[in-house]
Amino acid sequence: MIKNKIICLVVCICMIGTQAYASSDTVKTEDIKSNLEKMYGINIVIPEYENSDFLDCIQVLERNLNKFPENIIKEITDYYRKNGIATNVIIDKTENLKDLFSDARIEDTTNIYIRALESSLYSDTCFVPGEAVIHEIGYFISNYLFETYDFGQLKTEFEKLNKGYKYGTWSSEHSNIFVSKHSATSFEDEISDLIWYAEAHPSVLRNIKGGDTAIIHKKIKLLASVLEQNFESISQETKLWIDAVPQQPDNWAKDTINEMQKLSLLPEEFTGVYESYIVREDFYKLVTNLLHKKIGEKNFKKYFGQMKFEERLAIDPVNGKVFVNDEVSRQEYPVEILNSEFFNNPEGYMTRLEIVKALIYIGSKLGMDITDYTTIDFQDITEVEEIERPYIYLASSKGFLQGDGLNIKPHDYCTYQETYIILMRFYNIV
Repeated sequence: MIKNKIICLVVCICMIGTQAYASSDTVKTEDIKSNLEKMYGINIVIPEYENSDFLDCIQVLERNLNKFPENIIKEITDYYRKNGIATNVIIDKTENLKDLFSDARIEDTTNIYIRALESSLYSDTCFVPGEAVIHEIGYFISNYLFETYDFGQLKTEFEKLNKGYKYGTWSSEHSNIFVSKHSATSFEDEISDLIWYAEAHPSVLRNIKGGDTAIIHKKIKLLASVLEQNFESISQETKLWIDAVPQQPDNWAKDTINEMQKLSLLPEEFTGVYESYIVREDFYKLVTNLLHKKIGEKNFKKYFGQMKFEERLAIDPVNGKVFVNDEVSRQEYPVEILNSEFFNNPEGYMTRLEIVKALIYIGSKLGMDITDYTTIDFQDITEVEEIERPYIYLASSKGFLQGDGLNIKPHDYCTYQETYIILMRFYNIV
């Protein structure tokens, strides 16, 4: 007989001061909570603190759950539900620094605590819990895999790659084999940390050997293949964690990429990322940089406004440490072109249609004629709402969006190198 079991993800989110519940915020909190519960098969428990508003906490949870491959968490919670196991996400807060990160497990209950301080002096208060959510969901996925999959073959492959370095030991040379000292503790910890790092810090992993392939990259590829075998929602088309390993551009993109690099249109952080799907946050970073180069900072602010996001906090959930950066990292975005999808899911992938709509708006602000276009009979144009078809016709007529034969593939995700091509064409037109 299978015992009823509860898996609890106790997410203790930081709160700045106290706020009275506004009716609109309360309704929005409940709406997001309900949608997340249905989408991921979880139960979200919000404590009844007087004069506390948990809307920001729910939004942090939503944004970070969305970073994982679509349906992967739902597959896990469905499996547990069929076996009498409920998955609870409990949102809470703490005032004790020592409680930021802890993990308590007993036989029939799994309680995962992700805690941030109740108050903060810093502007980006959601960064810490966001990182911690990714860390703990990574462990949630890892625990499921160890329960349902025989890792014997993978462990053998990892031990070969470890080149004689044993789990449970550490030296400076281990850093060439493991992502952290904690990862070298055991095979189980290494799997969990690889999932976490690949989701949270792909650019760090991608560049650990200056763009060359490292042993850690080989481990990531092996682990990604295991997830492809175990989850119906993951396939090669998912491009799982491909942005965490060094990539090479296709031959058809190399000349354009070289040209963009000469014009400083590709920031250094985009070196080595070509085949993976572009996320909204990165697309708007590229657009911001392109506009600065094309029209200058003064005109950038004049035409598009400006929004700054600041990151001051960095964390290490494994060791329970929080670091304060004296040099605040600021990212500017053209506020007028940011859509609701950006705010709701900045880590979401961009479709060809979404990219085109943003660029048409930018072009119109810069004087591009948006009334003159040719209607093109793409075979799949019916996949686009009639009111949105002029965006496709305009982009195709201007030359910065090209079809794939007789199809335009409006809802296909765009890879980074495809986006570079589109942006370079757009740069030359406006």
